[in-house]
Amino acid sequence: MKPIIIGTAGHIDHGKTSLLQQLTGTNTDRLDEEKARGMTIDIGFAFLNDNIAFIDVPGHEKFIKNMVTGVSTIDMAMLIIAADDGIMPQTREHFDILKLLGVKSGILIISKIDLVDEEWLELVLEEIRELISGSFLEDCKIFKISSKTGKGIDELKNFLSSFQITENPELYPLFRMPVDRVFSIKGYGTVVTGSIISGEIKKNDEVEILPAGSKVKIRNIQTHNSDTNMSISGSRTALNLPNIDKKQIQRGAYICTPGYFKTSQLLTCEISLLNTAPALKYNSRLRVHIGTGEFFGRVRLIGCDEIKPGCREIAQIIFEDKISAAFKDKFIIRQYSPMITIGGGTVLDPTPNPIRKKQNKIAHTLSRLSALKTPDWIEYYINQNLQSTTSLNFLSEKLSIHESAILNYLQNLISTKRIIQANNEFFPLQEYKKLTNIARISLENFHKNKPLSPGIEVLNFQKILKISTPLTNFLVTNLCNENEIKIQNNFISLLAFHPELNKEESQIFSQIENLSFEAGFNLISISEIIEKLQVDEQLIKQIIILAKFQNSITILNDGWLFNNKIIQQGKKLIRDYLTKHEQAKVSDLKNVLQISRKYAVPILNYYDQSGLTFRKGDYRYLVE
Repeated sequence: MKPIIIGTAGHIDHGKTSLLQQLTGTNTDRLDEEKARGMTIDIGFAFLNDNIAFIDVPGHEKFIKNMVTGVSTIDMAMLIIAADDGIMPQTREHFDILKLLGVKSGILIISKIDLVDEEWLELVLEEIRELISGSFLEDCKIFKISSKTGKGIDELKNFLSSFQITENPELYPLFRMPVDRVFSIKGYGTVVTGSIISGEIKKNDEVEILPAGSKVKIRNIQTHNSDTNMSISGSRTALNLPNIDKKQIQRGAYICTPGYFKTSQLLTCEISLLNTAPALKYNSRLRVHIGTGEFFGRVRLIGCDEIKPGCREIAQIIFEDKISAAFKDKFIIRQYSPMITIGGGTVLDPTPNPIRKKQNKIAHTLSRLSALKTPDWIEYYINQNLQSTTSLNFLSEKLSIHESAILNYLQNLISTKRIIQANNEFFPLQEYKKLTNIARISLENFHKNKPLSPGIEVLNFQKILKISTPLTNFLVTNLCNENEIKIQNNFISLLAFHPELNKEESQIFSQIENLSFEAGFNLISISEIIEKLQVDEQLIKQIIILAKFQNSITILNDGWLFNNKIIQQGKKLIRDYLTKHEQAKVSDLKNVLQISRKYAVPILNYYDQSGLTFRKGDYRYLVE
């Protein structure tokens, strides 16, 4: 059975704590101040059995912050309404919070029935049915109880003992537990408690503490007040964190699987306002209750100046401090002052880039996506990145799920021909088809305009397509494998293309070869070639590139031409000298080649780059 966490909700003095004491024998008011005042101030905990834990929350309006902390991780709610009072202000506020947090299961309990007659009770029931109409509690079970007389307690206890939640198991779940208490135990050190909202934890597992970023191995685990080697989702859990000062962790922190969750001061989200809330204006300062923490931030609306009561809009929240959040986390927003609950929201991007107010198209897309499932979000992110491929790590960070789970979704997108796998990354299939078409047309046009050129250099090809290096490499490799293009000496061309020289061009080619050979180690420049041949400059440059492509010449820095036959002669001369003398200065090697320093420096740099020699200080040596 999956462990279940049940949270109380309701107005102050409606009997939440008394009911839990009747059910479990535990007084959840653990603070001295709570016992002295007879009022719940902070969250408390009790256990019905090994699978069911309760979180008790305060009902006073001053402690709504603590109430949200308590119900932020529950599986089921018990909304408790006293028969003598009926629906009160915090009944409504607590109920609104439960709905905004997306709680799906719950029961309704009418307490203190010993204080009213049947006629009054029926009136209260009618009022309650109106309150819960259309909500997750509309068809829930209603229990009528009295903690004073014990009436209805056994029936409620039997129901809760057999209650189970059926849900689809999460693929490769990541461990995540929001911290609601931090304390120290002598001899053990820091202990944190919380409700595990996903995954599992074992002794000696490494975890990350966010937003601090510290990593630590779990020393000991307790679940429902008992030592254990493992705890799973839905369990109230205490973790012993060695070598961590309790001052480094506060309520609102997360203990989680390392490497998957990030911190940020900016969240993209969808915000919903209650019908009873005032309009929320652009840049309003808010109290944001996410997980077990309360944080302060300002709301930046996208595409509008305000959110009207009962409406929802896409927004970004800029926080005053770094926080940890995950995709689809729910949260509550309250006014900074006066402190009233005005709405809630859902995290759509936990690590976003800033979005400008006028980017309505983004807001429209995110609004449509907010109701859709994980595969749609995966496809959205892949389609957003058309200049490069998208990695598993990026998708996992955005969607807060394990890379193996992402891969399962991706395989389906591949099989339905919506994306392709580019090495270990991903790209939209239709965009890839467009890209290959652009590549073909670009090469065709290039060959048409420069028929003597061997093709487009790889770096220039990438600039033409305006895509990343990994995507360029993937595209070129695929097109080569499909026999559409070839790549030779770093030049890309269509497979069937071969530069063809006419009689005049062949003569110029031979002249360039001869002039560079005759120059020997006294290099000749491109400008000198142009001056000597007295023909079209662009034509000469195209033929020089072709000569380079065909390994006839090499172009050194500053436009010097180095005939490849001379290169081989130079290699032999330098190798012979260094084999005999082991080391040589520039002055030694320029004498060997019988050239001035003007030509020696670029030539010797070339031999260093080509792997014949290496330089150390003023000397050069053979590369073994």
